Amino acid sequence: MAAALEVYGTQGYARGTVSTICTAAGLSRRQFYELFDSREDLLIAVYDMIHAQARTAVLAAFARADPAASLQDRVRPAIAAFFDSVATDPRRMRIAFVEIGGVSARVEAHRVRSRAEWTTFFGAAAAEIGGLRDSPFGFDYEAAAFIGALTEAGHLWASSTERPDRDEVIDMLLAVIVALATRRSTAEPA
Repeated sequence: MAAALEVYGTQGYARGTVSTICTAAGLSRRQFYELFDSREDLLIAVYDMIHAQARTAVLAAFARADPAASLQDRVRPAIAAFFDSVATDPRRMRIAFVEIGGVSARVEAHRVRSRAEWTTFFGAAAAEIGGLRDSPFGFDYEAAAFIGALTEAGHLWASSTERPDRDEVIDMLLAVIVALATRRSTAEPA
């Protein structure tokens, strides 16, 4: 898995042959095929590992947040946890949001299911916030908008040599999610 993270995350999936990964891992091809049926299976495993670790980090951040705190104070640590889990390592960002695309119909279906899990997660988090109008679509569109902003900003930040401070990016992402929540607020505008 570490070898695939390195190879796929630096050279790309297309150049990450089984032989290249085996060389990086110090394994034989036979050993590779004892663990995985294909490079696609390894890509999916690394992708799932990255997202599982990100979800764990985000859930831990939410669990530590004071429920009586402001929306910003509850959400900011979760955004920072995701960002630190994925965007601070350009290899993880590249695999999670670039290399996973366009591999095959099977991998794309897996990516879409993973995105749906994040959408469900955001919907559950939004439901806990309270004071937000419901919709027949739940929070799917807001989640999609935020996931898009998060992944694109994270990818840009991770792949840039000159970039703003991490906290500036997190504050910008916080402003996006707060704007989305405010749009759904049941409170009367001041």
